[in-house]
Amino acid sequence: YVYVEDVRHRRLAGYTVFNRLIEVNRAADRVVRAPHSSYGEAYQRRGLASAIYRWGLGAGLCLVTGARQSPGAHALWRSLARDHELGCVRLRDKNLTYLGPEVAPAVMDDLHTRMLLLGSGWTLARFAAATGMRGV
Repeated sequence: YVYVEDVRHRRLAGYTVFNRLIEVNRAADRVVRAPHSSYGEAYQRRGLASAIYRWGLGAGLCLVTGARQSPGAHALWRSLARDHELGCVRLRDKNLTYLGPEVAPAVMDDLHTRMLLLGSGWTLARFAAATGMRGV
């Protein structure tokens, strides 16, 4: 968990949690996390989640989306893709399969399709070797 405090007003602005994914194998569990953020309305759209995600990616975490994303979360991931490699993966039976940098909307709507952001120091080949991801 990463908590963001509004020290001026002495209150919690919100948090980001880097969840473990029960859907991945042991090798991938060491490398990937699924972030989720919750910020008060007054603190939304101010770059807080973006800064926290960039911190995690900069520390070498690789991030995978949850099964569903809000339009705002999707835009955040697209923004982060300017500095970190973004790809689409299928997550099924504890295995990751690389689908490419873009997929058709119908494929993206499948609950098994997720987006992947590679953290600093990772290449697609290195990530595939470390996690057993197929299709690379």
